[in-house]
Amino acid sequence: MSLRIVIAEDSAIFAEVLLDVLRAEPGIEIVAMTDNGVDVVNLCEEHRPDLVLMDIHMPRQDGLAATEAIMARCPTPILVVTADPHRGGVDLSFKALSAGALDLMPKPQCLPFPEGEREALLRKIRLLSQIPVVRHVRGRKRQGIERPRLTPQTTPRNAADRPVAVVGVVASTGGPRALAGIVGQLPADFPAAITVVQHITHGFSTHLAHWLDNHSPLTVVEAREGMALKRGHLYIAPTERHMMLEPDLKLSVVEGPPVGGHCPSGDRLLTSLARHAAPRAIGVILSGMGDDGTVGLTAMHHTGCPTLAQDETSSVVYGMPRSAIAHGVIDRVVDIDQLADALIREVEKLQQRERA
Repeated sequence: MSLRIVIAEDSAIFAEVLLDVLRAEPGIEIVAMTDNGVDVVNLCEEHRPDLVLMDIHMPRQDGLAATEAIMARCPTPILVVTADPHRGGVDLSFKALSAGALDLMPKPQCLPFPEGEREALLRKIRLLSQIPVVRHVRGRKRQGIERPRLTPQTTPRNAADRPVAVVGVVASTGGPRALAGIVGQLPADFPAAITVVQHITHGFSTHLAHWLDNHSPLTVVEAREGMALKRGHLYIAPTERHMMLEPDLKLSVVEGPPVGGHCPSGDRLLTSLARHAAPRAIGVILSGMGDDGTVGLTAMHHTGCPTLAQDETSSVVYGMPRSAIAHGVIDRVVDIDQLADALIREVEKLQQRERA
């Protein structure tokens, strides 16, 4: 059976380029096209496609509002195609991920598609079209959950102090939404440092850091070589760079071949935490396809570090958490709405051991 795709793109030139690329690919069928965000919602309800390719800036209704409507009325895998990530629209694009879109792709800087970018687009289309999605209503609030509180005397005011623990997080498809849910619930005086490997299209890691920083009490930055970890800070690994922890609690950010197909590699980050921060490190695996992070979490588990995994219900793709759980190296499986609380509790346990 063919993959059935709806395209929403207000640039006639780029829409024609997309048509040329997709029509030449066996097994892909374009079932409808539109140039605005109102019609794409109706087209999804009418055709029930396998995937929507959608621009973020469109007339009548932008891609964010269209994503919200599609995920509420007729849940469909959505790939947001946005302008060059160094121009406008990035904040809207990340908001669309929070609203239920699966991934981002930048428009190429030159047309027609360079061969490498054409192949990357086709791979992403085939991958995302196979992911089951569920109804996603924005603004769902947690109810009846009592937030844990860090002990006041162990919560420093100076965010530059040495962290009491290092959290290592690995995420892929569905990760930006999960990360936003976690960091938005952590306090500004969170006494640990958080390091994150998020598999994301080249050019978007800087903007992911900016977006999370604008929506979190924490300070979120893209990691650079030699950065010293600080409390209340979150560090995003740059795309196409591996990020590891050094013995002096500074970050090493280096080029290198992919590990298990990934650069940055979650396994390299978590293994370095097991080596240099155990047992004062916490491992977390979030939504994503494949098994990146399992090797690193195994190392952390064996060195006495607590390990957490996002649960299946709240994951967009359960491959990475499932792999780690199947290897028996996860201590707790947690709904994404409770992961921030779980981290606070784990850090409090480490502080209590320090005081004992």
